[in-house]
Amino acid sequence: MLFRSIAANRAGKTIASTFEAAYHLTGEYPKDWKGKVWDRPIIAMASGESWEQVAKTLQSKLLGCDDIKQSYKLGSGSIPKESIDVKSIRSDGANVLAIEVWHVTGGKSKLYFSNYTQEVRHLQGFELDLVVLDEQPPDDTFSELVVRTASRNGQIICSFTPLKGLTGLVRKFWDQVEGYCHVRVTWNDVPFKNEWDEPFFSQEERDQLSRDFMPWERECRINGIPLVGIGVVFPILDWPIYSSKDLDLRDRPDLERLISFDLGIKNDPTVISFFFRDPVEEIIYLHRQIEVPKGETPDEYVHFLLDRESKGVPIALPHDAGTAGRYTLTEQSVREVFEDNYGLNCIPGAILNPQNDQGKVTNHKSYGINIMRIGFERKTLMIHDSCKKFLDECRNYAIDQQGRFSDPDDHIDSARIGILALIQGHGESHISRANTFEARRFTPVEGKIQRI
Repeated sequence: MLFRSIAANRAGKTIASTFEAAYHLTGEYPKDWKGKVWDRPIIAMASGESWEQVAKTLQSKLLGCDDIKQSYKLGSGSIPKESIDVKSIRSDGANVLAIEVWHVTGGKSKLYFSNYTQEVRHLQGFELDLVVLDEQPPDDTFSELVVRTASRNGQIICSFTPLKGLTGLVRKFWDQVEGYCHVRVTWNDVPFKNEWDEPFFSQEERDQLSRDFMPWERECRINGIPLVGIGVVFPILDWPIYSSKDLDLRDRPDLERLISFDLGIKNDPTVISFFFRDPVEEIIYLHRQIEVPKGETPDEYVHFLLDRESKGVPIALPHDAGTAGRYTLTEQSVREVFEDNYGLNCIPGAILNPQNDQGKVTNHKSYGINIMRIGFERKTLMIHDSCKKFLDECRNYAIDQQGRFSDPDDHIDSARIGILALIQGHGESHISRANTFEARRFTPVEGKIQRI
């Protein structure tokens, strides 16, 4: 059985892993232990991303010191002092390379330390009962460790915060493929005080860390939900799809409405997305998408925005909608065409990611894509069954090692901008829209419409 803990930052995942390792190395199990048990000395390996990280986490938590020269600290970690055979220690500077641990049967378990930067071939020849991995290993390293543990029916404990996203390895655990299981630990599972009523992870610490995290990282770092990473972006088995027969939203005046754009030029189509949002249930509905033929100008497709259902609905535009002449046949920008020529209700400014705590605003896709993925999983983002091109793009959407998202993604980008606008409070209901629109007055000036 391969075991992995998917955990938030500061959730105690390394402590849990190293205490379990200590049970196996010493043979001293808690009375209520229900996990795997070895009745003999074992051969184990503890590994992490670098020697520095191994020393500060695994070595420190297992032995009690991150520098073996501080021998007086030995035994203050998860392995009791009386179980450590000090004479067996092999080290390189501050780092322990190998150590033997007394087992309750009278024999000695062997514990090796390594890091992911070492070549995989150094593992060849090892037969291991137990592997403890702190932070996500490279796929080739993990595969070799599986081989090393197979002959002894071993176990791999792999605990980390899934910041690299739903890679092939993460997907196996996330989907509970046979032989793979995971336990997800969140901040809600972590006590504020330890068993001695001492401060452990206070609310003040949580608030500060949450402020320091980048917005798109928070779900991962706080709740252990894999971040968008390399590979398939939306590994969804049960897509949240609805039909108009099951759910007719058009006559619901309580719902917020919004229209969003991904603007196309030359070889890319313009995609218009039409949204509803239930402000009580906090559910977003992507109700319709229109793909405008390549090469059409705003004047040619503006009629989609002027019908009875669309007129007056807030319109979310991307950052380049304000670029003069980019998508038009004149010196006007798309925003100017919509606002000045047709009096459309465009949301002021481009729709970007929310400000972080340092006041910085970015336009990187990862934030909105992660919001979409969480919405799919929680069914707080519902997709009308007519949005077939959007669903096709989502099913094939991927990200490479350089962080580049795959093409095409025109329908995804159009929806992403709309979702960002909705969660930032730009949607309007029938009632609020009527009040807002009645308050606007437009007057024709030289063939255009100007707001006054």
